[in-house]
This record gives sequence, C-alpha cells and structure tokens, in this order.
Amino acid sequence: MRTSSPKISPSPTPDPASARLPKIVLVTGSLEAGGAERVMADLANYWGSRGWQIVVATWSCADIRDFYKLDNRVRREWLDVYSPNNSLIGKIRSTLHRVSKLRRLLRREKPDAVLSFIDVPNMLTLMATAGLGLRVVVSERGCPDPVPSASNAAWAYTLSRHWKILRRVLYRRAATVTALNHESARWIESECGVPVRVIPVAVRELAEVQVDRELMVLAVGRLHAVKGFDVLLKAFAKVRDSFPSWNLTIIGAGPEGPALVRLSAELGISSRVTFLDPVQDVETWMARASLVVLPSRSEAFGNAVLESMAMGTPVVATRCAGPTSLIEDGKNGRLVPVGDVHSLSVAMSELMARPALRAQLGSQATLVRKTYEQTVIMRQWEDCLIPRRLSHTTGVLKNE
Repeated sequence: MRTSSPKISPSPTPDPASARLPKIVLVTGSLEAGGAERVMADLANYWGSRGWQIVVATWSCADIRDFYKLDNRVRREWLDVYSPNNSLIGKIRSTLHRVSKLRRLLRREKPDAVLSFIDVPNMLTLMATAGLGLRVVVSERGCPDPVPSASNAAWAYTLSRHWKILRRVLYRRAATVTALNHESARWIESECGVPVRVIPVAVRELAEVQVDRELMVLAVGRLHAVKGFDVLLKAFAKVRDSFPSWNLTIIGAGPEGPALVRLSAELGISSRVTFLDPVQDVETWMARASLVVLPSRSEAFGNAVLESMAMGTPVVATRCAGPTSLIEDGKNGRLVPVGDVHSLSVAMSELMARPALRAQLGSQATLVRKTYEQTVIMRQWEDCLIPRRLSHTTGVLKNE
C-alpha cells in the first residue's frame, strides 16, 4: 500500500524583534582591586563574550584607574561629577548629580535589567531608577554587623543609622535582593524586611599553574583593619622560630599598609615578611604558597579563600559568615576564632609542620571548583535579571 509523504511546512522566518540578546547595565563603586570589583568584572566579561550588550557604570571618576580589565565588547561609563566643594552640602549636591547622571544613562539605554553591587551604590541606583519601570537587582556584599566596641575594627565599616533606614525603604523597591551566604541573607531579611536570594561567588576561570610549592604563608586582601592582617603578623611572630625556612607574603593595598609595615618591624619579622601591591596573576601566588591565611574580623564571603581552595592550597580562616560557608573545619581547611592570635598560631603551626595534612586538606579544597562552577552561578544571576524570558541554551531573549 502506498502512503503519501507528510507535507512539511516551511520554517517561519525568524522575527528579529522576537529574539535578541539581553542588555544589562552593571553598577558599582569602582573597578579598583577588591572582591566585589573582581566579581563585577567577571560578570561583565562573561556576558560580553557571549554577545550580550553590557554597560559597566561606576560611581568613581575616570581618573581612578581600573584594576580589572573588561572585554572590549563591554562599554564603560563613569558617573562621577567633579565638585570643588567638599562641604556636606557640596557632597550631597555631587551625589545627586551622580544619581541624575545614572538616570539619564538608563533612560537612554533602556536596559532589560540593572544590577548593582554594595550597599550605598545599591541605594543610589534605586534612587536613580525610580519611576523608570526597570528591573533592578541589588546585591548586598556585606555581612551581619559586628558587635559595636572600641576595640572591634570591623565596626568602623558598618552603615550609619540614617543609611540603614534608607536601605530598609529602598531595598523594598528592588526586584530581587541577593546576598553571598545564608547568614548574610537572614541578616538583610531582618534588617530590611525583604526576601533575599543567596548567590555566592563563582570560581572564575583560573590559569593552570605548574609550579612547586614554596614554604610560604600567603595572605591576600585589602590592607584594612577589618581584614585582620595585624593578627596574622602577631601569629607569624609566634611560630617564626619553630619554622625558620618559612616566610610570609601579604598581597594587597590600603590605608593600613604603613601601620602593618611598622608592626612587622616591631615584632622583629621584617626580614621574613614581604608586602606586595595587588597582582593580576594572584592564582600563581596561591599555587606557589603552601598555606593561605585569611584572618578577617568580618568577611561576607572570601574570594581569596575560594580561589586558594580551587588552586588546591590549604586555607586557615576565621569563623566569619563567608569562610564558614566554604570551609568545613578539619576536612577541607581550618577555622579559628576571630581575633585570636594564639589559636591562629596553633593552626598555622600544625599545618606548617605536617605536609601530608596540607596535601589532604588541599585535595579536598579543590572540590569547590564543582560546587561553585561558573556556569551554574551565572545561570542564577540570569534567572534574577531576565526571569522566564531567557533561553539558557542560546542566551537569547524571547518575547512572551
């Protein structure tokens, strides 16, 4: 019996208006060396390399040099407005000018979504987008406020009461508020009365480094009191005589730099401590180090912890919100109390004396490459920015 072939209808011509790549405006303070800045640059470059229309706008001026390089397909904008008046009124006027400048940029670009990082820039972005009908996602990069005290250096980095009130009002206007870990999310939910989604930092594409491990303790971060590098110097001074072949390298820049150099001299360890400015190939240093220490008094995540673990380097960190979400004490790293010089020196000494333990912890640490794999984390961002309209296989927007 003969059967007729089914008729095949010709495929419709794609409508350019029905499918296009997304346009996103990313807003942050600057692209100087720092954890949030690195993540912002990574997001921009990831999407820019896939053909998305990406604009990165910073509240800083063009005179402040970017530390992180952007893909040449990513457009760069600066929102700073020069004001010779440093009075309170002058600063308020300058801030309002910046907000107005961002608003003009957004009205011109008409992006599909806006993503802002860090508390004060988040609030300014929400002011700038008022009434524009844009989808705004803000990312809180901080962590629960420390207990106030004169001796707690982390307290100096919390928001004032007025900013906290304004944050509570403005965050309710965001389409989504994100945090770096569950502890920080619960804190923001309590502070602002809004639901918070947890999106951690992704393991960025790290170079494959083939180098021998050196007897070096490495620390990476901003030279601010909140990072606790003074605690690390004191702990290293306690173990130096037992480990004469080991040295300490601290990579970073910040206002505490001169004080830390003086402290190393007072402790008699200057010849064993090297201070370096931020470097582009920080993963090479992580691969060279036999131990990485993050002695922060407060830490929302710990990019240096994540990347060191990804490079197979054992890490000792303090029990802050961020490191405790990455490290299981004794399994893939070590955790010690905040500000405790003795406990830090004991943990360092144990690892410095036991290469087999360092290798064991480092091997387990590399599993973060799977847990925090870049495409998985990026999909979480995309679901926030372009919900229900983005094809994850093509990265194309589809009209509904």
